[in-house]
Amino acid sequence: MTNPKPARSVVIVDDDVPVLDFLRHAIPWDKLGLRLAGAFENGAKAYEHAVNAEPPDLLITDIGMPQMDGLQLTERVKKLKPDVSVIILSCHDEFKYAQQAIKLGVDDYVLKETVSPATLEELLRTVVKRLEEREAAEGAGKRLASEVQSVHNRSIRKEQFIRSLLYHPIADIAGWRELASGFGIRLGSAPVLPVLLVVDNYPEAKARFVSEDNCIFAVENVTEELLRSYGGDVAAFRVTHRELLLLFGPDPGVSGGTVGKYRVESVLKRIRAALGSYLKLSVTCMMGIASSDPLLLRSDMQRLADGRTSRFYLPEGVIADWAEPVFTQDDLFALYPQALDECRKVVLLQETDRIEPVVLAWAARIREGGYPPEAVKEWFLKMVLDLHMKFKTMEHVPSAYSREALHQTFLEAERLDRLSRYTIEAMREAASRMGAIYGQPQRAEIAEAQRFVELNIHRKISLEEVADHLHLNASYFSRLFKKETNETFVDFVTRTKMEKAKELLDLSRYTVREVADRLGYDNKSYFVKLFKAFCGVTPKEYGGKG
Repeated sequence: MTNPKPARSVVIVDDDVPVLDFLRHAIPWDKLGLRLAGAFENGAKAYEHAVNAEPPDLLITDIGMPQMDGLQLTERVKKLKPDVSVIILSCHDEFKYAQQAIKLGVDDYVLKETVSPATLEELLRTVVKRLEEREAAEGAGKRLASEVQSVHNRSIRKEQFIRSLLYHPIADIAGWRELASGFGIRLGSAPVLPVLLVVDNYPEAKARFVSEDNCIFAVENVTEELLRSYGGDVAAFRVTHRELLLLFGPDPGVSGGTVGKYRVESVLKRIRAALGSYLKLSVTCMMGIASSDPLLLRSDMQRLADGRTSRFYLPEGVIADWAEPVFTQDDLFALYPQALDECRKVVLLQETDRIEPVVLAWAARIREGGYPPEAVKEWFLKMVLDLHMKFKTMEHVPSAYSREALHQTFLEAERLDRLSRYTIEAMREAASRMGAIYGQPQRAEIAEAQRFVELNIHRKISLEEVADHLHLNASYFSRLFKKETNETFVDFVTRTKMEKAKELLDLSRYTVREVADRLGYDNKSYFVKLFKAFCGVTPKEYGGKG
């Protein structure tokens, strides 16, 4: 029987006693594989413990404390144990403190006001995971582990630097320049061009690499290797698990100390080709504006990092200049009834070869109209949900799509092209379900009758007409339909028309009279009576215009 692995030791330091008690009791240390070795009210006592007892595996410390502050404590403990992990919990939202923490190789710098037991527990899990990864690497060879850890630590420091640069107030520009120079970028003395590199179709990419860290680590390594061909100042910074921010300094081949966009594009094309060839990943590159003013550069970098909507209508895998998106105020849902009718007919008739052209034609129309991305996502999501819900009562074959999964997939999509592909896949699945329905001999006549109603919902439909279409006796067809569906054919027609009426009224574009006409009812009063019997309210009470 093997001995259990000893828990990693933790020391917490804070001169605020309530905070110290909070840290001592609110965190499930044992559950996280940690052992609380000490809790101290100042850095001097914590350092004395580290010298005389044991240097901790993990140090959690405040900054401002009497006798010895948290940064001094971190520096001294690291001399005792260079691989100690450090989390700083601070009240100081100032760049100079974050700057010093980055220099010391602190793992995380967190403001106390943002900390809750849940967030701190999750942070500790991440730190423990890093420690486990480091120990696993050491088992494979100390020299290799040292190199891997050095790269990993540098990547962490770069990520901390770029996030501080993007999202924290910059009070010390000189300190900012000093840190940037350590990563190979000279700020303020020469222009710098920011480029955002985004991994396309990230959910699929992440799944192929098993984890987010593996995916972005691979992208980062390939990118940094190819950036060396640029020749001038250049660096890559991880912004998120799917985005790198590349900073290009002056082009050594261009006089005047300027950034040559042609040379930058050439490097980006090589990166894109390598990622596609070696990692089978598509990436999009958005170029900002070169500037030697640190604050203007920071503003441009923020626009790139926050500019998802600006990429919505771009194809995947392009290299483009960032531009402020301008969207129309026109109502996209004015096109919805026509699009739904067209897509519904294609699915009902199982015209699988027409699905892609139909969807792409509507996508092109939407692209030309320049509609807001969120409206487009909702439009496509509603299309797929309406198609699948419409056929749900027509079959016993389960759908491969859940409503929750569709919501997540469509609303998280960042490109129109991706939404189009999802819609094409969903429509093909719906058409396949229709094929399964017709593959059930006992229900073939019923399925065809239901399809006939869907395709002719805009006019009056009689039982005799459908029976004749099926080459069946009307009385026999009536009994068969009731037996198979547990409702009469007339009730099915009415229900189908009323569901369609609700769809049209939900769009708030049609009057009650217009809805009645679109469903083949000459008598508005009769339509209102049927609608109230079916829905419990009149069309006007439901939300229709008079």
